[in-house]
Amino acid sequence: MIEQPFALVTGTTGFIAARLVPALLAEGWRVRATGRRPRPHDLALEAEYQAADLVVDDLAALCAGITHVFHLAGASSSKSSQDEMDRNNIVATSRLLDAAAGGRLDRFVHMSSTSIYGEERQLPVPVREDVEPSASRGYGKAKWGAEQEVWARGRAGLPVVVLRPVTVYGPGATKLLASAILDTAIERAAGLPRLGVAPEPMEQRLVHIDDLLRACAHLAVVPGVDGRAFNVVDGIYPSSHDVAAVLAGCFGMEVEVGGAGLDEDRRRKVHEHFVANGLEPAILFTPDRLRLMTKTNRNNRLSTEALESTGFRFACTDFAGAVADNIDWYRSKRWLPAPA
Repeated sequence: MIEQPFALVTGTTGFIAARLVPALLAEGWRVRATGRRPRPHDLALEAEYQAADLVVDDLAALCAGITHVFHLAGASSSKSSQDEMDRNNIVATSRLLDAAAGGRLDRFVHMSSTSIYGEERQLPVPVREDVEPSASRGYGKAKWGAEQEVWARGRAGLPVVVLRPVTVYGPGATKLLASAILDTAIERAAGLPRLGVAPEPMEQRLVHIDDLLRACAHLAVVPGVDGRAFNVVDGIYPSSHDVAAVLAGCFGMEVEVGGAGLDEDRRRKVHEHFVANGLEPAILFTPDRLRLMTKTNRNNRLSTEALESTGFRFACTDFAGAVADNIDWYRSKRWLPAPA
């Protein structure tokens, strides 16, 4: 008789983990979820829940009986100081690894980030997982520090694997591409017929949440991956102009290369009007318009050869269709207004 796998999923109140739990349950896993806050109201009833601070609490009971750990908890640069990022990424990861090592663990799946590669030093492109990282920002440095804890336990015999995803989009996402979608909705509601985008196209790197969840579950059980890291990116790399064309099409607009759009004050007033009329302010409103599409990274292209060599294949490769479905989901949740 095959034993039912029993997963601990950390960071359950976050975007990715909140969607990993039902995905694992649907595949027959037993799940214990954890986060620092009380049990989320929308957490599946089939999942156990134990609130815990990974930095200060005793984690022995949290890890009791667990066969797999999916460690997705951590602090991001958008809401945390450097001290908080180090605490909730490096220290928390170290303590969880120690607690998990006390039982019978089949695999520890750690969610890192491609931000560890950095932006300032040119790396060989496409960037492979065996390159020496050069994190240039605080978040990337905290994630790299957490990875060092993982690799140290791996060298000591713990079965560990690391995922390094890029910008994740899809239902439930509240930042980056989600903010660009919100900006487009704001300008359409304000009556703008065209979506302005900066003249210089910026290459984007994205992965759909469903593909990231599939990669998590796959790498938790596939043989021969212990001690390895894997980039997770869909490999399409649309430019900022491509993304703008998709967003404009979804809202009945045209793209205006070089157009400026609304300034922050006017955008904020439209957003406040949305919220006053019942819109859920779940998507992050950013002072910088279309902020995602103004970023560039000399190490943007990433190799996915390692992941695909394990038999994994990306399924969500219709970017325009996925964005349209994503917008419908936001509207159904009142995160975006209904179309006029």
